[in-house]
Amino acid sequence: MRLHRRLCVPLWTATCLLALALPLAAQPSPAATPATPAETGIPVTSKVVQEACAPCHRTDDKQQVSRISFQRNTPEGWQDTIKRMVALNNLKIEPATAREVVKYLSNNLGLAPEEAKPAAYEVERRLVDESYTASSDLNGVCNACHTLGRVISQRRTRSEWDGLIAMHRGWYPLVDRQTFRRMGPAPRDRGPDGRPPDTRHPVEKAVDHLAKAFPLQTPEWAAWSASMRPARLQGTWALAGHEPGKGDIFGRVVLTPVPDTTDEFTSTITYTYARSGEQVSRTGRSLIYTGFQWRGRSMVGGNDDTALREVMFVDRDWRSIEGRWFTGGYDELGIDVRLERVANDTTILGVDHPGIRIGEPSTVKIYATNAPSALQPRDLDLGPGLTVKSVTVANDVVTAVVEPAATAAVGRRDIVMAGAVKTGALVVYDTVHSIKVTPDWNMARNGGVTFPKMFAQFEAWTYHNGPDKKPGTADDIRIEQVDVRWSLEEYTATFTDDDLKFVGGINEHTGLFTPNIEGPNTARTGERNNVGDVWVVATYLPTGPSSAAPAAALRSRAHLLVTVPLYMKFDPTVIP
Repeated sequence: MRLHRRLCVPLWTATCLLALALPLAAQPSPAATPATPAETGIPVTSKVVQEACAPCHRTDDKQQVSRISFQRNTPEGWQDTIKRMVALNNLKIEPATAREVVKYLSNNLGLAPEEAKPAAYEVERRLVDESYTASSDLNGVCNACHTLGRVISQRRTRSEWDGLIAMHRGWYPLVDRQTFRRMGPAPRDRGPDGRPPDTRHPVEKAVDHLAKAFPLQTPEWAAWSASMRPARLQGTWALAGHEPGKGDIFGRVVLTPVPDTTDEFTSTITYTYARSGEQVSRTGRSLIYTGFQWRGRSMVGGNDDTALREVMFVDRDWRSIEGRWFTGGYDELGIDVRLERVANDTTILGVDHPGIRIGEPSTVKIYATNAPSALQPRDLDLGPGLTVKSVTVANDVVTAVVEPAATAAVGRRDIVMAGAVKTGALVVYDTVHSIKVTPDWNMARNGGVTFPKMFAQFEAWTYHNGPDKKPGTADDIRIEQVDVRWSLEEYTATFTDDDLKFVGGINEHTGLFTPNIEGPNTARTGERNNVGDVWVVATYLPTGPSSAAPAAALRSRAHLLVTVPLYMKFDPTVIP
């Protein structure tokens, strides 16, 4: 079963979409929520936090704040908590105060890098096949309404996990019947090991697992919180990334500390789309939570329509930063990004196209930092069978004319230049055997009237069958991203299936699917919504030597589900 961050659920479970696995329950009065004396929490020393939360949360003589001191969370988790308190508990708080509260809680009741990384896909807003293999007790309980990523990015005491369940029951009374409790008689048969049956309700199993697997106090947090310090990121960073549909990007990011701060930076970003040559310049600002969690925003020319949210993770050595920049009504459009600190040595970032076909001279652009200006053909080693005929260098872009030998072996090649190595950067091939559409499944949402549309982006890659000469096996060699003709076909699921007519359309050149508007469609049988399943099809005509016979067109396809808008969404929109 595929589990992903934008679940498609029936309307009768729509209330669960607000059931965030987040901190605070409804609190009628301070007296009703004392700190749990049997458990030790984390002191909250910030007067701003204590005063902002005082209407519902009591501070004891150890500076432990009820509920709050007994959990840890991501910046998004703490921000969602404040948003929920405002929306449902009548909290009155100024935006500046809310930002200070989020910052303090994220730094002092946050996560260690080892705890945050497994759930990074949640805050990076990735549409993924979600997998949590440590226990099956959470499946069908937590992820009936939201991702497991939202759950495993938290740490709580046992009583606080119990309090979270009580909050769900209080605010979403249908949750017991839908997911928490077992409907029907208790199991009676012994298991294969002869043990008596486990008669606990699903929610009881889930809480037991959460309390053991995600406790408040962990060795990782103890070590990180003891040594945590502001990340010193000022300087120049090399940027390498990939934007689905448009390809690889290469460039630079210059980070400048904001005066009188230790954890905020302004950024000047320049990059080039390697396949098209399009150049982009952005400026932004970021804040580093918990010493490693980058949250920022950048724009082109100050135009808010070009804004990208930035969620990245800083490595412990402060030499690399990795994550995702994204936009869109549902965060579905974005760029995978990696930054490497620029030193004095040459660094190879990547190439405009990796494929070099045997029998055809090829011009390759190599993107680098500190590329030698006096580079000679003999200084550029592309591996056996590839001869560099000429080379030019301009603005850290090395343009090389490469001639592959007729006897060159098929496979990947490293680039070696001025002591720098880029492993597997080039692919030598003789024939394109197949293409593959990525992702192999995707989801879009109707919208554009009341709710935003959720788009779906596809791209196509060529493949060589590899040493075993068989398609679809582990040794297949991915060559490069290519331009194809995109189209849609019916995904036949029922008799007289007509989804193709109503779900939307795909740009035949870019692979971007745009869904139809939301709401019942009077032109459709039963006045149904513009939802359904279709195939996204890529058609590619391989090129070859002029003497070769015309190649047959290659096809590949992926499944696209087009569903209704996310009618209830309780996600943050701005961090910081």
